[in-house]
Amino acid sequence: MSVTDSRGRGLGWGYFNATVIFMLASFYFIAESISSYEYTSLEDVQMKTNQGDKSIGMLGAKNANITSTKDTTSEDRLRQFVSKAKELLRSGDRDGLTPPLPHEIHYKVSKHQLSTGTSSSFQFSLYPANDTTKTKELAENQYHEFFSSNDQVICKVHHSMMGHFPHFSQAAFPCWSILQRFPNATKRFMELENRESFKSKRWINDMLKVFESAGISIKKPGGTNTTNQYREWIATAPNNIDQPSWPIPDRKDHPTVFKVDGPSYFINQHNVMSLQQHLLEQDYITRMAGSALPLQVLLFQRKGETREWVHAQETANKIKQAWGNWIEVKVLSTLNGNSLKEQALEFHRADIIVSPHGAQLTNLAFIRPCTVVLELFPNQYYLSYFQKYVLSAAGIHYEGYELGRSPLHDTMDAINSFELRKSARAKQMLASPQSILHALPRLILNCLSCQQDDQ
Repeated sequence: MSVTDSRGRGLGWGYFNATVIFMLASFYFIAESISSYEYTSLEDVQMKTNQGDKSIGMLGAKNANITSTKDTTSEDRLRQFVSKAKELLRSGDRDGLTPPLPHEIHYKVSKHQLSTGTSSSFQFSLYPANDTTKTKELAENQYHEFFSSNDQVICKVHHSMMGHFPHFSQAAFPCWSILQRFPNATKRFMELENRESFKSKRWINDMLKVFESAGISIKKPGGTNTTNQYREWIATAPNNIDQPSWPIPDRKDHPTVFKVDGPSYFINQHNVMSLQQHLLEQDYITRMAGSALPLQVLLFQRKGETREWVHAQETANKIKQAWGNWIEVKVLSTLNGNSLKEQALEFHRADIIVSPHGAQLTNLAFIRPCTVVLELFPNQYYLSYFQKYVLSAAGIHYEGYELGRSPLHDTMDAINSFELRKSARAKQMLASPQSILHALPRLILNCLSCQQDDQ
């Protein structure tokens, strides 16, 4: 399969007219270059698109809930918006940041960089259920030609903390991807015991319903065995799927190079899109982020929780003051009590998301292509996890960390100390409104240039 970049280049999105594309291209030099990431190509998506298949929400699909830029604003207005972002980017880079106020910390915002050769796809194993040695494991090119409705494929992915929905997703998302590879087989997903005691019961139950809506039955542990009527197969994801990805230094005394990869949770972007469509149904938006003005900016606060962003509302006020009607800002204090679909829609509708690191970012699996995400990390607590959700969905991931400090070096001490990690995660987030406002023009321009690159 061929390789594309993390923004889904080559998908054939075509919602800007030629004039707007030309105008955006003329401003593209002001945005920093978009780094390339590897992941599995979307030839199957492109093929369906060329055949007029609108079920995957690509070219030609219609949705009354979103309007293209050319319908909502004139070319002059779009030019003014880009010019304003350009002007604020120049002035911000020239003037820099003034000293932070008490109880504020300036954050440096930078684009996430994966280690060389990293892929946001993964390989999985498939073998007959009665072959515990896995000596009869099948090659991937045998899947489609070999399987029929007489074959039952059971996906098993283990995670030691499945009762909390971010970790449940580390098993559910890979299994969703794996089972999509067997369109003709009977598909099952292993349900865990003691689900009633799970911390995130509603989110997990809602996700299991999405599986069932897609024809994936839930295999209850200890339930009646129906395998006599099937040839049963076991599919498993890589063993590292539940491993947090801390920075790995090249040397312990004075590290100079870090490897930050992290496991991947989707095989390709088509799997992300199909999951979004089964969950969101008629609320699924067919167009990329940044395709309509005003831009929708979502600030997540985590109110009353660890890593609460103290200055989220003040940041929203300053954005409104600086950008006026160009941007609509929403501060989301918490998602506690919301259904999976309600949570997913908050992320799906946003063009730019700024949030502290935390469980709510599991919903980054539901963003649209070209969505820009700024994840704010606490001091001494940096790891690669939600970045892969963003890249798999063809979004753009930025990271915020305390200005003047190194997230990689700082985190080294906490890697092997539970107490240090617990302390770092429990602190309030004091990211200053000024530093977020300073970074915003770059995030906006990246969102718009991503649109232009996908033509």
